[in-house]
Amino acid sequence: MAQYWQKPGVNLVGEYQVAGHILVHTGSSNVVNLNFLGKSITPIASTNIYFYDVNNNEHSLTSVPAGTRIEGKFIKYKCSGSAVVEVTSIPASQYIHPLSASIKS
Repeated sequence: MAQYWQKPGVNLVGEYQVAGHILVHTGSSNVVNLNFLGKSITPIASTNIYFYDVNNNEHSLTSVPAGTRIEGKFIKYKCSGSAVVEVTSIPASQYIHPLSASIKS
């Protein structure tokens, strides 16, 4: 019976809501491409966080205070300081990241 269970995917709300695999990011100037959909990022010390859309447009949050949890869906980010990233079991390949320009009017 277990062989017929649905695999985690973007349309599986429960998986997104309860998932929380922890990835400790030690900080670097490199862009991180996640293999699984990110759910949140919490800086350990005040830092800048950058998110990227499907066309690699950069969107930054500057001087994010330590302990501020930022929730949302992301698969590509950069964080200059240490942070804790919460990752789901949803493969990044199943997530279609919208263009930032299409989200706002």
